[in-house]
Amino acid sequence: MARWLAVGLAVLAVLLSASVRAQDGSLEWMVSLQGYTSSSPAISADGGAIYLGVSTATAGRIVAVNPAGRVLWSVTRADWVDSTPAVGPDGTIYVGSHDGRLYALQPSNGAIRWSYNAGGFISSSPAIGSDGTLYFGSGGFRLHAVAPDGRERWTFPVGDWIESSPAVAVDGTVYVGCRDGSLYAVSREGRERWRFRTGGRIDGSPAIGADGTLYFGSTDQRMYAVAPDGSKRWDYFTNGAIFASPVLGADGSVYFASDDTRFYALAPEDGRLRWRVDLNSSSASTAAVRGDGAIIVAADDGVVRALQPADGGLLWRFDTRAAPGDYIESSVLVAPDGSLYLGSLDGRLYKLRGNGSPLSTLSAWPGFRRDAGRTGRAVHVRDGGARLLNLASRAEVASGGVLIAGFVVEGRAPRAYLVRGAGPALAPFGVAGFLPDPFLTVYSGATPLRTNDDWGQGGPGPSVVDTAEAVGAFPFPPESRDAALVLGLGAGLYTAHLRDAEGRGGVALFEAYDALGGDPANRLVNLSLRGAVGQGEGLLIPGFVVGGDAPARVLVRAAGPALAAFGVAGPLSRPQIAIYQGDRLLRVNRGWAEGGVAHDVRVAAEAAGAFPWPERSADAALLLLLEPGPYTLQVSGLDGAVGEALAEVYLLR
Repeated sequence: MARWLAVGLAVLAVLLSASVRAQDGSLEWMVSLQGYTSSSPAISADGGAIYLGVSTATAGRIVAVNPAGRVLWSVTRADWVDSTPAVGPDGTIYVGSHDGRLYALQPSNGAIRWSYNAGGFISSSPAIGSDGTLYFGSGGFRLHAVAPDGRERWTFPVGDWIESSPAVAVDGTVYVGCRDGSLYAVSREGRERWRFRTGGRIDGSPAIGADGTLYFGSTDQRMYAVAPDGSKRWDYFTNGAIFASPVLGADGSVYFASDDTRFYALAPEDGRLRWRVDLNSSSASTAAVRGDGAIIVAADDGVVRALQPADGGLLWRFDTRAAPGDYIESSVLVAPDGSLYLGSLDGRLYKLRGNGSPLSTLSAWPGFRRDAGRTGRAVHVRDGGARLLNLASRAEVASGGVLIAGFVVEGRAPRAYLVRGAGPALAPFGVAGFLPDPFLTVYSGATPLRTNDDWGQGGPGPSVVDTAEAVGAFPFPPESRDAALVLGLGAGLYTAHLRDAEGRGGVALFEAYDALGGDPANRLVNLSLRGAVGQGEGLLIPGFVVGGDAPARVLVRAAGPALAAFGVAGPLSRPQIAIYQGDRLLRVNRGWAEGGVAHDVRVAAEAAGAFPWPERSADAALLLLLEPGPYTLQVSGLDGAVGEALAEVYLLR
């Protein structure tokens, strides 16, 4: 049960002087809430409103505050609101109250769209399923599933009341802890899949790893890792009850606070201690992991700390200077612009300055309820069937030059791949100045595997025509001088060199397709293309297709300056990378160290086996969560820069 201190304060924004130097972890403003809060702030999708619950001795409220510290609206309820709001895809705010109701509020003014009577107090925070279903626990010894319009879908009985907030896996399974000491796995239809018993109550919310592993603490003083089938992977004994929910670092490290006054970092694979630091205070607050790797955690002593991911060293601390007992049970919200928000039992909402770093985009579960909208829903599972199906790039091949593409295959047994170099076949699409006679060579490491000059003279083996039709590639005209090969490739690194047979220049299209034949576990995990980048139409424009039935975590990079270390002459000095889905621009990056996510990018590159870049180099990169479908990269030069660039796509596991 949460710890309370009733404080009646008028709604007041206290803004510090604009002359205060902007510094990571320094106070920007604080707002008195006319009550106290252990609810954690959530933020609207546009970043224009921060929502949280407030309690007083006799009532509760849901409050919306804008990023400048102005209260936008406040809705009073008959009892405490210590549930954390969750923001739906249409902006609706869902939050529970000790009056036994779950509320759906309109974001513009807080008007109640509907309420649902759970038959028992609600301190559990709602999770939002992929279909909009709301899952939350109640004091009536039940887990509830409610439709987005407020209709009850089902309830599931448990052995005690639920303070834990549910977490929803990619497959729709709902995981929730209970004060009866069990973690329950419940299907989206409301049927029990399994339960895992601990030696104490479970008040925190489980975190879901990229491979589906569940991490959660118990008052039996242990942190648990449990597989999606309910079997225990490991447990780690602290020396105090664990009320805080765990979060995960970019590398999967499990971070959490214990009532033994320490903060822990454990290895996700076996629970080994990586480091621990003494906070000199107990904490029920859940940490947040930023894209720069910093771990932000608050504690019962009223202090917010930023810790280094390598060893837990202190980066900075902010002291609310609260009175004894004015704990920070609220979990820090890291906004998309890097600002930090948190509530306290001292009755205030605090906004601290950040350094521009958002929540980690690489971590599977970087904060309380996973994201800034507090949805409590996982969006990615490792080895969930995602694969790279196709790489295609149109580029200018200089006279005597070569277009070089690379791809990495993982798997045990060979699988068929179609590799093509188009020149004359581009004429019907209105391409002038095409490469007259493409010549294609595929290498395994430094060893040539196969060559082809004219695709119709490819020799024995799988049919190029049938394979192209099967994968949806456009047909080559009969007798054209384009090049194509169908190869059975096992795990390894491959490169393809495309040039003109007589050394002439022109526009060419390089393509590599997963031809779908052979070992289904064999897949493309990396695609790369090296070519010249000019101005105007001289961009490097590779396209790729994400396959599978679940979102994929993808790292895309555009290397220019980093190529100099490999002896590449004339590398692109200032690359810019942009990614499109059709005509829609998704993201742009002009330097991988910008945006406060350099740590995420570095960890992702190491995990993918990509070559390292110098610190703060001018190379560009993006971390993305992509739905299945086709995407296009555009690599261009900033400030008139031209030169050689390497575009890379990595499927992160």
